[in-house]
Amino acid sequence: MKKKLVSFLIAGCLLLSLAACGGGNNTATSNDAASSGGAAVTSDAPSSSTEDSQEVTLSIMVTTRPTTDDKDFYLDWMPELVKEKYPNINIEVEQLPTDQYKQTVRLKFASGQGPDFFTWWAGLQSKDLVEAGYVKDMSGFSQMGKFRDDIVQSYTFDGKAYAIPLGSSFLTTWYNKDVFEEAGIEKLPENWTEFVDICEKLKEAGFTPITMGDKQSYVIQFGVYQIGASAIYADNYDFDNQLFTGETKFTDPEWVETISKYQYLYDNGYVIENSLGLSQEQSRQAFLDGRAAMIFDGSFGYDALIQQGAVEFEKGILCIPSNEQGEEFIYNLTPSNGIFVSENSSNQDAIQKVLEYWFTEGTPLFDKWVEKSSDILCYEGIEDSRPLIQEYLERYKDHRNIYNLNNAWPEGVSDVMCTKFQEVITGSATAEDVTTAMQSKFEELTN
Repeated sequence: MKKKLVSFLIAGCLLLSLAACGGGNNTATSNDAASSGGAAVTSDAPSSSTEDSQEVTLSIMVTTRPTTDDKDFYLDWMPELVKEKYPNINIEVEQLPTDQYKQTVRLKFASGQGPDFFTWWAGLQSKDLVEAGYVKDMSGFSQMGKFRDDIVQSYTFDGKAYAIPLGSSFLTTWYNKDVFEEAGIEKLPENWTEFVDICEKLKEAGFTPITMGDKQSYVIQFGVYQIGASAIYADNYDFDNQLFTGETKFTDPEWVETISKYQYLYDNGYVIENSLGLSQEQSRQAFLDGRAAMIFDGSFGYDALIQQGAVEFEKGILCIPSNEQGEEFIYNLTPSNGIFVSENSSNQDAIQKVLEYWFTEGTPLFDKWVEKSSDILCYEGIEDSRPLIQEYLERYKDHRNIYNLNNAWPEGVSDVMCTKFQEVITGSATAEDVTTAMQSKFEELTN
């Protein structure tokens, strides 16, 4: 694993160097390994007047997220509020789309230019960054005890917590209640047959059932993981752990069934034409404009999808029930992103000040984070006030849930799944091709 990681990082450095020499366009706005632990962050902030007067610029990297406001939390509010509190600290933000983000962050660290702090995903998706010594042990952060322990554990390796959790989220299906009513759909589906029946009723009534922006391959996860929750984990909740012992494989019937069910929606014309030509943003707009009755997305898309488009309609959210009638339904609920800190940053004191200011209840930055966050916050005493989120969690509270499936996989398996499924959409690959590619990638990364 270490040999593969070193090879990957060397390749990354070469790619970064070539890109720099080639003079390509850069649209960014700015921004044995070291000890995997690192010193714990404490609450004793430096008080030296000399340190306070020194100008410091902190780089932060985040994924692009939809906003309907004039001011974005990361791009606008954070730099502004930190500057008010600490005039000598400047926040420089680089915000990139998800499909560019992971590679860019890794290349920056490989070249020794990693951001001071950044958002990243939970579970095994972050393990390679921990093993490379890129990220700091945050176990001693003074506010860590305010966060739900089960979410903190998602960023914990060998007993050390490497991130401050921003909250949780779920993948879901947004739907047009008005169109459902017009098509004669009187109740939400409770199994796969009923979900397919809804798609057929919508199609027969002249509506496009589903829109997806498959041009950006990562959105394929949004449907697959909803389907996989019941199809895979109802019979074997420990499926992912058994991948590492060889007891299960991605080529097992449960995974072939999951991909086949998702393929069925495309093969039967339930998904908008030319989904491979649509971005996530364009697909969301198609839903808002009433050109499709459903979209596979997430709670993180709340601000974007609650807006009014070309037509006004009432919106709802549900989880795809891939279970057969009488079988157990499982839904998706997962840690969202966490804040990771660079182990080798020379600005640790300034980073600590910003994080203390950000996550201490009652500060202006904390209050703005709570107001603007798209996550379901896991901070002590903070309740989510969004009606559809509350309704969704209440509806499914008696059912088991599963994290985003790729939280339990080595980084890279989900990318293979998504790009291979794009070939399924074009008709040049099968469900078995997808699962075989996933298993091959898994074995490559774990052997």
